[in-house]
Amino acid sequence: MSPSPDKIMIIDDDRALLFGLEAMLSQNGYNVITCNESQKSVKVAEEEMPDLIVSDVMMPVMSGFDVQQKLRENAATANIPFIFLSARTHQGDRLTGLEAGADDYITKPCNPRELIARIKATLNRQEKGRQTGQAEMNAKMNEIRTEILRNVSHELRTPLTQILLSLEIALVKKNQNPDELDWLMETAFMQSNKLNSIINDMIYLSSFESNQANTIRQDVDVLSSFLEPLKRLRDSYKDKGMKVDILANPSVSIHAPRREFKQAAMHLIDNALKFSPPMTSIRVELEENGEGGFILEVSDYGSGIPQALREKVFERFYQIDSGDTRSYNGLGVGLTIARLFARSLGGEVEILDTNSGCTVRMTIPPAPIAIP
Repeated sequence: MSPSPDKIMIIDDDRALLFGLEAMLSQNGYNVITCNESQKSVKVAEEEMPDLIVSDVMMPVMSGFDVQQKLRENAATANIPFIFLSARTHQGDRLTGLEAGADDYITKPCNPRELIARIKATLNRQEKGRQTGQAEMNAKMNEIRTEILRNVSHELRTPLTQILLSLEIALVKKNQNPDELDWLMETAFMQSNKLNSIINDMIYLSSFESNQANTIRQDVDVLSSFLEPLKRLRDSYKDKGMKVDILANPSVSIHAPRREFKQAAMHLIDNALKFSPPMTSIRVELEENGEGGFILEVSDYGSGIPQALREKVFERFYQIDSGDTRSYNGLGVGLTIARLFARSLGGEVEILDTNSGCTVRMTIPPAPIAIP
């Protein structure tokens, strides 16, 4: 199947010249669109999306430069190349056109062969630029993909290795010190939970990709789905000597998917514990936000998140530092999952302005329990 011809748009208030250029370009195999009103040409260009525009400079209402500027303001048409035609032959006029962003500038009357050559050259430059940009983007995507796979492999391999090693030692020393066996079993259990969490995170992200995320509002028991998991999470950071101040009434009414609520909430708290310096504290506050809604705020006294990265950190797999030598483990999906969960229920997760540390707030609007 042969490629479709390039679409050229001609803008000129001189109808005779317009028809002449249309005939010439059509004969050379181009798909031609014409417009003899500068003001109307902006809308036509946005609708037709030509590959290149040949425009007169001096026209009523809007000049060719004005048309180009208007199209530059629209992201969809900003990169359409322009060749300007002008009866003004002064070198300064030509420089003005090129400085305004023209891809080429031809004086009238133009030689038909020259115009065709200029159009071909401009389209070739545009195509080479597109190919270069595509190649650079593909290289960057491959780099990101490799980094993600490296991180995922590392995060899966680490707990699995510890599980297998603990079980192997336990089997070899099953008649040895019971306390040591208990420690080995506890290690294997903790690492199994970590591995399970990683798998659940990947499943959760996959469910959103396939529009199968659970958004059914259920009655959440705050004690079993929030306070108890929070305490277990705190205990997993006992080597850091962290203090966790918890302000949460067990009777708070929360309507949300139970497993997803626990997963999202624990990610916010885990981030605070992970990125806080040892021997510091975090504050966790859960309060009602109407019947079934809630506000969860998690504050820490770490280094905080720079303003420029406050949206970036919500991107999946984003790591402020990456690679096997990074300071903190994790897939970089905790904040992603928390925000996806919140937005699936009509809520939001945001990083607040604070004088020190970092405060993340999850807000979920009220809603009734879903009736089966």
